[in-house]
Amino acid sequence: MTYYYYIAADIELTKESLKNVHLDIDESEERIKGFDFPIQLEIYNGINREREAIILLDYILKQAEGHKRCTFQIANLVNSNRVPFKILERRQVQLHKIKSPAELILEEGHLLTIRKVNLVY
Repeated sequence: MTYYYYIAADIELTKESLKNVHLDIDESEERIKGFDFPIQLEIYNGINREREAIILLDYILKQAEGHKRCTFQIANLVNSNRVPFKILERRQVQLHKIKSPAELILEEGHLLTIRKVNLVY
């Protein structure tokens, strides 16, 4: 069994800004019950350390940059032929309220929805 981080979004995600990072990221067209959007990327062996979470948060921030509003979903799931994908817990956070990249380190079966909202001051 291998842990994967699956990433979905309501915008098109690109791999270009991930070329020189030390994560095993690939494109995916997986359909997983519990996600609101199609899966676009998967990270083999998931996110286990804060250094990896920093890379993921930087990526999400760059992808959200050109959009007033967008939503990302990430989940840590076991990919195995014997165990079906199962979302056990869902949380939501607004992108600008993420205080630490460590918030992106998820337990198995947890899905985090990250929303960028148009802030008006």
